[in-house]
Formats: sequence, structure tokens, C-alpha cells
Amino acid sequence: MTEACPKCDSAAQLRSKWLLIDAHDPERAQRHPDTRGACACEGELGVDGLKPEAVADAPLQQFVSGLYCEACGIGFVPEAMAKPAPQRWVLTPEGYRVVQADGTLGPAQPRMGG
Repeated sequence: MTEACPKCDSAAQLRSKWLLIDAHDPERAQRHPDTRGACACEGELGVDGLKPEAVADAPLQQFVSGLYCEACGIGFVPEAMAKPAPQRWVLTPEGYRVVQADGTLGPAQPRMGG
């Protein structure tokens, strides 16, 4: 396994486990049709935050093959199954700057989407 627990950052005590996640939320899906809301480990991930190939057919679509950390006692969805996280921007005196995956800021843009 290449995935690590989001809490302890270790893969030593991970095992596969069926997880029950939130149901599809039409309002959340309408606001962000191609992205998920938050980190896959934070409890906000619903069926609509997963890639279509990771979702089972009804009535079992809320059950996903996730990972469980025996050391931390948490279950989570592997990053590869989740839709991309939404792009974040911050306004600085120089203009809008995209927040990179590592938390650094990208170059200033006159407007978002730059």
C-alpha cells in the first residue's frame, strides 16, 4: 500500500475495510459538480465526492472499499478514489494567488482562474 493514514502518517497498521460514507447530497453536488468538499479523511466526503468508478451500484453506493488504521481507529477513503479537491485562492495586495498543494502561493493573477 502506498497510502498512509492521514492522522499518524503511517501505513504500518492499515487494512482494507468496507466503510459507510455520507449519501449523495444534491445541493453539495450542484455547488461543486467536479470537486469534493474537503479532505477525504475529514468526514465531509460523500458519495458525490468520489470518482464514478469508485461508487457501487444502488442500493450499495454508500459502501466503499476504504482503509482503516488499527493504530488510530479511523477509516478513510484512499486519495485515488476521491475527486480532486477544489482549487483555493487568496487575495493578496499583488492580486489573487492560487494556493498550491503544498500550501505555498502561486504567482499573482489579476483575477481568479488566471
